This record gives sequence, structure tokens and C-alpha cells, in this order.
Amino acid sequence: MAQAKTKKVKVTAGGEKHVVYKKTTKKGEGKVGHIMVNHPTKDKGQWDTIDLTAKAKAKTVKQGVAVTKKCHKENPYPKNKKNGK
Repeated sequence: MAQAKTKKVKVTAGGEKHVVYKKTTKKGEGKVGHIMVNHPTKDKGQWDTIDLTAKAKAKTVKQGVAVTKKCHKENPYPKNKKNGK
């Protein structure tokens, strides 16, 4: 039996496009095997990559997608406010 390739799931939540995946390398944030989400922002600010295993106890990519959607639904980002004012 061939080993399944790690899948990346594209999610649109809160008006932003995210990529949820299982980490396979030691580079960057998080540990190997953790579920990660990339927030492709233009400024690469505070929320660029989040470890969903550490923050929300996600164990699968499917759970990571659900957590991402839930988080954006509960905490909508104010689009019309500039610089938080």
C-alpha cells in the first residue's frame, strides 16, 4: 500500500483565503505532525501562520478546517476600520 500524500485544504473564511495542512518539516513554526493554517496576508503580520494543534487541539486537517471557520465566525475581522481606529 502506498503512503498517502499530505493534503493541503484551501478554506475561505472571514473574507480571507487560508491553507490548512499537516506540518511535515522542521522549518518554521510548530512541530512536525501538527496541524497548521496559513493566513496569506499582504503584510505578513502577526497572524501569518498558526499552529492549530497547540491553540485549538486540532488532530486532523478536517478539524483544522472546522476550527478556522469557527474562529472567523466568532471573531469577525473589521474590514472598514484602518489601523484599528
